[in-house]
Amino acid sequence: MHSALSRHIYTDWNFYKGLLAITLPIALQNIISLGVNMMDTVMLGQLGDVAIAAANLGGQPFMILNILGFGLASGGSVLIAQYWGRRDLDRIRQLFALTLRCALAASAIFCAACLLLPRGILSIYSSEPEVIAAGAEYLSVLALSFLPYSISNCYIMCLRAVEQVKISMVVYGSSFFVNVFFNWCFIFGNLGCPALGVRGAAVGTLIARCAEFLMVLVYILLVEKRVRFRPRDLLLPAGGLLGDFVKNCVPVISNELLWGTGFSVLNMIMGRMGSGFVAAYGISNTVNQMVNVFIFGMCNATAVTIGRIIGEGRVADARRAAWSTLLLSAALSLTVTTVLLAGRGPILSLFSVTSETRAMASTFLALMAVMSVFQSLASNLVVGVLRGGGDVRMTMLLDCGLLWIIAIPLGLVGAFVLKLPAAVVFVLLRSDNIVKTFLGLARVKSGRWVRVLTREREAE
Repeated sequence: MHSALSRHIYTDWNFYKGLLAITLPIALQNIISLGVNMMDTVMLGQLGDVAIAAANLGGQPFMILNILGFGLASGGSVLIAQYWGRRDLDRIRQLFALTLRCALAASAIFCAACLLLPRGILSIYSSEPEVIAAGAEYLSVLALSFLPYSISNCYIMCLRAVEQVKISMVVYGSSFFVNVFFNWCFIFGNLGCPALGVRGAAVGTLIARCAEFLMVLVYILLVEKRVRFRPRDLLLPAGGLLGDFVKNCVPVISNELLWGTGFSVLNMIMGRMGSGFVAAYGISNTVNQMVNVFIFGMCNATAVTIGRIIGEGRVADARRAAWSTLLLSAALSLTVTTVLLAGRGPILSLFSVTSETRAMASTFLALMAVMSVFQSLASNLVVGVLRGGGDVRMTMLLDCGLLWIIAIPLGLVGAFVLKLPAAVVFVLLRSDNIVKTFLGLARVKSGRWVRVLTREREAE
């Protein structure tokens, strides 16, 4: 019995200890990052629904940029992890350079667009003049943080692929306190600072992003010894890796961009349903992400672990790792369900919003709790198993195809044609996770998701 089971999943606890060693720092980083969002929402909640909605919608361009950066770093990390399995540090440094150069170019374009056209961009997401005006003030400051954030975040994500994750806790843990402190100063005008309201939250974020960049720069120059990537290495030639990089990154980037664009369409749908809906969704989504941080951390750890195992030539072990982490995801989703159902009342009491908004947020959290198993499995399938295995085209089909084919059309019809209640529209907007779970599990069972990306290079 034990032998048959071990052929399909890991029964060796050393595997789970290794997975946990990567998962915990990433999860703590996510807690810190989401803690910043939570504190922003709590502080801005003192100013009312419009302030929360303005910051939520004003942050949409950053969300798209963040998704693009995630796609770049994830696509590069698929290759980096497999080369890490072979301990090929020269090629790893070249991949670091390619990823960071692309991230810099993207962040420069986004920064320029948001500085030049903040109101035009915000009018896409909302038709309420008050929300657009406040959101544009927020965005015009937030845009200045795009460049430093893109550099530090992409570098830290690339480090994950070589199993260096502790630096993220230090950087984001420090920036959390920087962000909260300066938010407190500039939102409310404490310690002699001007009371900037919504714009003050963006000022606090900008200062925190600059602090992150400085800490990462010090780490690169004085601390990091495994990869030994230095600023001058940004100019490294691709060394024949550009084709591999493009081949593996374009589907991931396309996936993340299409997903980000699709998610922005979902936000546009919600924005047209009123600031109360936007505020309720912003609160409930932040809480949901907070209780899911361990699962999201495990998704990233799964991708790194599977990529390294494939790079070492252990394909059968990669399949065992996939099923092992998927079982963990399903088990952990039960904890998420319990926390969301039991804790939604006390958590929502922290927010100074209208009773209607609080009631709507409570309903959204209950629905998230019920659907948590699908969200957990879908996230690990796409971000962890399939992407870690190099099956990047399938991840794009599952992640983006289902979003555009199922969630967006159903959301549009439900909200604007059938005029369905907010709770029903909310479920329709997340219905793609259910289909994604079943199709993803079928793909893993087929075994066709494993891609040995370094094979051709080994034959050269």
